[in-house]
Amino acid sequence: RRAVSFLHIPRVERSASGAMAAPPAAASKPSWAPFAAAAVAATAELSLMQPLDVVKTRMHLQGLGVSTGDNFGSTIGAIRGIRNAEGIGGLWRGFVPGLCVVIPRRGFKFLFYDAFVSLLWRGEKGKAPFLHNMAAGSMAGGAEACVITPMECVKIAMQSEKASAKPLGTIAFATAMVRAGGIGSLYSGLIATVLKHTAHSCFYFAAFHEAKKFAKPTPDMSHSVRIVTDLCSGFVAGCAAATANNPFDVVKTRMQVGAASGVSSHAVAREFSASQRSMAQWMTHLVRTEGVLSLYKGYVAKVARLGPGSAIIFSMYEQIMRLF
Repeated sequence: RRAVSFLHIPRVERSASGAMAAPPAAASKPSWAPFAAAAVAATAELSLMQPLDVVKTRMHLQGLGVSTGDNFGSTIGAIRGIRNAEGIGGLWRGFVPGLCVVIPRRGFKFLFYDAFVSLLWRGEKGKAPFLHNMAAGSMAGGAEACVITPMECVKIAMQSEKASAKPLGTIAFATAMVRAGGIGSLYSGLIATVLKHTAHSCFYFAAFHEAKKFAKPTPDMSHSVRIVTDLCSGFVAGCAAATANNPFDVVKTRMQVGAASGVSSHAVAREFSASQRSMAQWMTHLVRTEGVLSLYKGYVAKVARLGPGSAIIFSMYEQIMRLF
């Protein structure tokens, strides 16, 4: 009698040579996916948050002994003051170089983080330990800063310029800076920029992933709950990063604005170009003359931009990455 077998033996595929073929590998995301997803998210974020970035820059450049400072008392007061004096366009100064900054900045930030965390942690990236995320973020921020510093200088110079009859465009502004100070002018404040982005990304990614772990996401989590989790975790990440990088950002702004002294209408740049101070000297000067809190000029505007802005970026990034 024929025996009945209850065991299912799967069919084994063999190659032309007779060897057993390997099971098909799970499709991996293209290497450029983090850059593309972050670039799209950053463009959307800046389109909404640009006015707060201008306010933050203006508030970094006011204080004791600054004759060209606006001396705004609050973020709301700064928005009103810029709008009244320069029109609504004043709140969008430097938007084009801002885009030229945030697209590579966010793109490389997420691309470099993805690469560095893969080197440090072999498991699932979302479950990487806190210190691994901090280390990967720090390296990503430092590498990213070396790429975007020239456009960052142009952006800061344009945002800090007060209203004029014929404001210069991005290319004309950059040309005037190079003509007056050489290519090196586009790398003003490089060390401060590297430290700012290192501190920023160190806490940016670590805070995001720790917040997500706290939410305890599950595979069967609904799409809407997943988006809310990403939004909340991104908001926490933005606030943490803003708090960590603000002192370096204040100093960086003051060092970079002086590079635009070759622009004839830029009175703020001419004033700051006369102060040839290093990063350490600027920090010491600010603390001595205005106290430790002077390193947190523009902090409210920064958090108001980076908190909601990072919520937008991370939630969009996570959704776009799921499309690959």
